[in-house]
Amino acid sequence: MNRIFVIAPTLFLLVAFLSNSGCYFDNLQELHPEVLLNNSCDTTSTMSYQTHIIPILNNSCGSNNTCHNTAGAGGGVILDNYANVKSAVNSGKLISAITWDGNASQMPKNSPSKLNDCSVTQIKKWVNEGALDN
Repeated sequence: MNRIFVIAPTLFLLVAFLSNSGCYFDNLQELHPEVLLNNSCDTTSTMSYQTHIIPILNNSCGSNNTCHNTAGAGGGVILDNYANVKSAVNSGKLISAITWDGNASQMPKNSPSKLNDCSVTQIKKWVNEGALDN
């Protein structure tokens, strides 16, 4: 009987300690999904609309590009297909928005910072390579 009085409080303290010692750490990938995009930041190969640009837009322009799709075109800019993205490229708005040069609204909207350097470099390279539908 005495053993129960010794073991029970000890077990209780152990359980209490373990349950309170679990700390919450923000997961960088959940806070900034763009970090998962081309983590190695390959800018040596040809940039592809399908492989490089669509994932950047999907992860940076609202969840699955919800900010710039036909249903919810933020600022009237639709980026849900190649023709619309190419139109934004041709007008200069895409590069202006992601580089924050003052000639278009800064994107991502309400963000304290621009897209990561890798994403900006990849988009610029794709544009400089002719913004092909590849």
